[in-house]
Amino acid sequence: MDSASPNGVEPSRKRRRQSSVSAMRSSDTASPHTELGHMRSDDITGSTSFVGSGSGIAFVQTVRSALARNMSRDSNVFDGEMVPGEDDHIPARNSPDSLWHGDEILVDTAEQERGLASITFEDLVHLSQPYFNIWHAPFPFLHAPSILGLFETISSHGLLALSGIEATIVRSVLSISVADRRQLPWDHPNPAHAVPLSLLFSTVDEAISNISSLLVRSSTLSGLQAAVSIQVFLISILRLNTASRFGGLIVRIAFHLGLHRCPSRYKQFSATEADIRRRLFWSIYSLEMFLAQSLGLPITLKDEDIDVCLPDNEIHLGNHKTAVPIDPRRFLLPTFLARSSRIKGLILELRHKSINHRITDPDGVAHIDSEISRWWNEVQDFIDPSSLDDDELDHSTSQDASDSLKSSHRLLLIVQKHESVILLNRPVITSGHNTFAVAAAMQKCVGASKAIISRIYQHLQDSRRAERSLDGRISNPLFWPGFTWCVWMSGLILLYAASNGFYSVDAAQREATRCVKILENLSLRGVFWPGACSAAVKDLQQALNQKTGIEYSREPPGIPRTTQQDIHRLRLRNNETHLSAESAHSDTEVASSMPFTRPDIRQGGREANSDRRQPSATSNPVFGLASSTDEPSNSQLRHQPSFFQEDAAFLQNWPAMNGQFHPMEDQFNDFDDIFQLMDVPYHLSALT
Repeated sequence: MDSASPNGVEPSRKRRRQSSVSAMRSSDTASPHTELGHMRSDDITGSTSFVGSGSGIAFVQTVRSALARNMSRDSNVFDGEMVPGEDDHIPARNSPDSLWHGDEILVDTAEQERGLASITFEDLVHLSQPYFNIWHAPFPFLHAPSILGLFETISSHGLLALSGIEATIVRSVLSISVADRRQLPWDHPNPAHAVPLSLLFSTVDEAISNISSLLVRSSTLSGLQAAVSIQVFLISILRLNTASRFGGLIVRIAFHLGLHRCPSRYKQFSATEADIRRRLFWSIYSLEMFLAQSLGLPITLKDEDIDVCLPDNEIHLGNHKTAVPIDPRRFLLPTFLARSSRIKGLILELRHKSINHRITDPDGVAHIDSEISRWWNEVQDFIDPSSLDDDELDHSTSQDASDSLKSSHRLLLIVQKHESVILLNRPVITSGHNTFAVAAAMQKCVGASKAIISRIYQHLQDSRRAERSLDGRISNPLFWPGFTWCVWMSGLILLYAASNGFYSVDAAQREATRCVKILENLSLRGVFWPGACSAAVKDLQQALNQKTGIEYSREPPGIPRTTQQDIHRLRLRNNETHLSAESAHSDTEVASSMPFTRPDIRQGGREANSDRRQPSATSNPVFGLASSTDEPSNSQLRHQPSFFQEDAAFLQNWPAMNGQFHPMEDQFNDFDDIFQLMDVPYHLSALT
């Protein structure tokens, strides 16, 4: 029996099957929203390496291709085939033998012995304070009182009194703290702050070698904590390839220990043991999702294999009813990070699976979009708890909790939201298609990018003013390594949008300059990638200036222009360039870096626009789009092709239809009343 309906329309089931089949073809036909990964060969080692599409590598190549003609030949500071954190590809000259500066450590054997002999418990607490203030709150996989106990042992009996696993944890904590100090307002350099090298990892290789015992011994919780502590150290210095390799080992050990099962289901775990197992697992989960997205790799922790309850949503209460309940507010920060990581996992599964199984599902996109909105609504309640109180009630408790959440952690949550928006919509804007869906996705990415840059830049400026910092070092630094990727990607999106008429060139250049300043601040940590990303953004800024200067070199001088008309005319020019190229090539050939053009919603629009407009006889080189262009006169419109004659009003109003341009102003001051924060203090005296 024929499965077609009487009116000739196939039933939805058959349409879905055809979508699945089409997804198995090449990227051009599989889905209009497809990004591809990149396989590289190393001529020196004869090996290959892969970076997946989730990292944004396809978009990076698209941006560089779009501006390649205008880039200087020596603008190869940042390879277009790399993304931040790929330490396997860091040039040898940028990968020093030692991780530390000479004034940060005591290297001489005699000095180290004297330093270790004289070190006190208070000294170790002071040295580790950056770790506990910055990293322990979002990733509480360690039991802080136990770490303080190890400090007591070192101060009383020396480092050799610790076991191998205990020493590894201490060295990880102190190594992270010393790296953090570079961004903190310490009296630096100061010989009194120098740390005996034996308390730190001197090189990445040394850090890796400390975990070899895990491969030959039975899995233990303390051994897994040691492995995660090394992984956090590697992530903190943006050695993501190495951290990802560790991640595979860590996930397998977690499976062996049963951490993917809710500990409250089992009687053999006390409430304290269940708490630390839960904290350790969700820290592993969040770090794994971060690495999978940063490098574009498949997810190894699948949600369908996990039944561990989040701290604020425990459903397995049968075995621990008599235990003293743990205040879930203490772990709301890592809980929200874990939920945000789950959303990233959903995006990776939707947008970046194997091309054979990748299907563009509008319902799937809507589901993820709703999850982002739901998560963000609850985050706002978390960071502004006073909004939930009645006026008659005492606000002191909620206000104290809000004030205890550090501004750097608040910023982390805010950036997570906008980063998810970019991850969900970026594959659409690189599709090379010419639709309103592309225009909508572009505006969402532009808005999220502006928000990321504005919030981070505002955090830096407010902190520097409050602390009167002249060198950029602040008490709540940009500690999260993902900030490098977010700022870099945001800059690329805005420059790309401006180059294709979706955003003001002047505003994009201003935002890109802010990106450079943020990345320069991140460079205080002494790692390679922020500086490389900063140089790449500068190259693209220069290329955009040259491109827009060429675009407007033929404009008549002396006629005032608006930014709205500016964007409108650049889109028309992009459209003409694209249509001219189409006449010389097959209609089925679509370049991955094809510039965005005006969606053709009229029948016969392609033929009607195939003629190019004649340039003005006079020329006026212009630095960028911000200086605007004149609107076409009525006489000019009469000499345009038929489509222009028929719908000049449509062209004039197109920028507003395709995403209204808003002048760059400080649009985030009104957030100050929203982002009132809530959490408990993370001082050492209160750590549990």
